[in-house]
Amino acid sequence: MIELVLHDVICSLSCSLDLVGVTEVHHGKRVALIAAGVAKVLGWEAQAELDIFYAGMLHDCGVSSTKEHSRLVSELEWTDVREHCVRGASYLGECAPFAKYAHWILHHHEHWARLTRNPTLSEGDKLAANLIFLADRVDFLQANYINFTYNDGDILLEKDNIVKKIQTLGANYFSPVLIDAFVAISQKESFWLSMDAYYINTSLQEYATLSTRKYADFEMLLSIVMLFSKIIDAKSTHTKEHSKFVGLLARFLAEKMGFSEEDQQLIELAGMLHDLGKLRVPDSILTKNGELSAQERSYILRHSYDTMHLLKQVFPHTKIAEWAGFHHETLSGTGYPFHLKADEIDLGVRIMSVADVFQALVQKRPYRDSLTLNEIKPIMSKMVSQGQLDELVVRVLERYQDECYRLVQSVG
Repeated sequence: MIELVLHDVICSLSCSLDLVGVTEVHHGKRVALIAAGVAKVLGWEAQAELDIFYAGMLHDCGVSSTKEHSRLVSELEWTDVREHCVRGASYLGECAPFAKYAHWILHHHEHWARLTRNPTLSEGDKLAANLIFLADRVDFLQANYINFTYNDGDILLEKDNIVKKIQTLGANYFSPVLIDAFVAISQKESFWLSMDAYYINTSLQEYATLSTRKYADFEMLLSIVMLFSKIIDAKSTHTKEHSKFVGLLARFLAEKMGFSEEDQQLIELAGMLHDLGKLRVPDSILTKNGELSAQERSYILRHSYDTMHLLKQVFPHTKIAEWAGFHHETLSGTGYPFHLKADEIDLGVRIMSVADVFQALVQKRPYRDSLTLNEIKPIMSKMVSQGQLDELVVRVLERYQDECYRLVQSVG
């Protein structure tokens, strides 16, 4: 079993979600700090404060597109705002460690006047959902005033304007209790400066000591990784369930090649997470039907590095980050982002690369239809001859080609 620190898992998820903004980072973290700060003023118990802190970091887990993210940080309200709330609540509801946050996320853009009339929510859930809404809009106002810069004390000059705007929105938008608590904490310069990009990770670490450290079985890991995977694959409708199927195929090949049961589980998780860094790639690049420009390709070239960096935070003592992050390395040394040589690439990475390529060829893409086995075989053979794929792994796949083909195009 793997020892997981819940704080590290949620911070990594938050970092992943922040990648969607491409140039804007730390939105989820700032929302978490604002919400927790208000909760502290209200005298919430430690666990309740920690829960609202983590829910704040995860509140936008239903957002995968850069277009949708840009609206979150550039418009006070818009007509389709509920869509990402519904998706996020669905994702969290199916992930046992975070399921208790699902109701808050579902309602985190609802006005207080409407929430108070909702007979299905407890008073505590209403207040928690509204607190995330308040924190989210405070951060929107920070962005609106200062364009994500905290230089030369700008935020300290603008903080009173932000407070006045929240007060102007008033009880229709936010609980008066929350407004009063926010006004109280907003008077402290330290509240605003704790969200400075230079200090924010230190501010987050103050909550790490309150987090649960536990050994997680495979089912718990799978539940958390499935959440990551859904967010990744929601990035593009053309790659729906790609991550899931790469994980299944990688595990199948690993079993046929003699991996232990534990390593089979780990490589399945790595497969489900291998494209985590693609959250940073603008939607227009992922869906482009044509040759990429040098600038566009630079986004692609960094995605596997982002993947590995994020996963090291969650799974520091396993091969998961390496198996996921090295999947574009090649035996010829021409891969990316590390340009590893053949003797630096272990069997798990070689399996991952084959699984990724095979599933992508089987999957229908906007620029071509799904390929048949007869069409795929010469493509992969050429990649073997060019030193891009491992010959032994490809032979194993070919030995079980019908089963592999069915595995990566299953429904559900």
